[in-house]
Amino acid sequence: MFAYIEIIDSEEKVSYGYSNFSFFNGVLSIRPIKGMLGTSTQNIPIKEITDIKEDTYYGWNRISFKFVDKTYSFLYSGYGEFDYLKEHLMTEIMA
Repeated sequence: MFAYIEIIDSEEKVSYGYSNFSFFNGVLSIRPIKGMLGTSTQNIPIKEITDIKEDTYYGWNRISFKFVDKTYSFLYSGYGEFDYLKEHLMTEIMA
């Protein structure tokens, strides 16, 4: 799936941009699109995600969570990615 993601680390350094994300064997994989985010592929074990929140940001749906020392925010893009992310995060966490 394709989404706009913002990542804030513990020193409040912000990376953002479009990326592809997928779920496989209990892991959320975030792969930045070339030239975006300024970071490499990140594999996040779903069971280690904390503080999941759903809200709106300037009228856009947003899902945020914490993993280790970073906050990840996924913004709605209009093509079903938000629902896909929400459904898969909840399914994996409840498993």
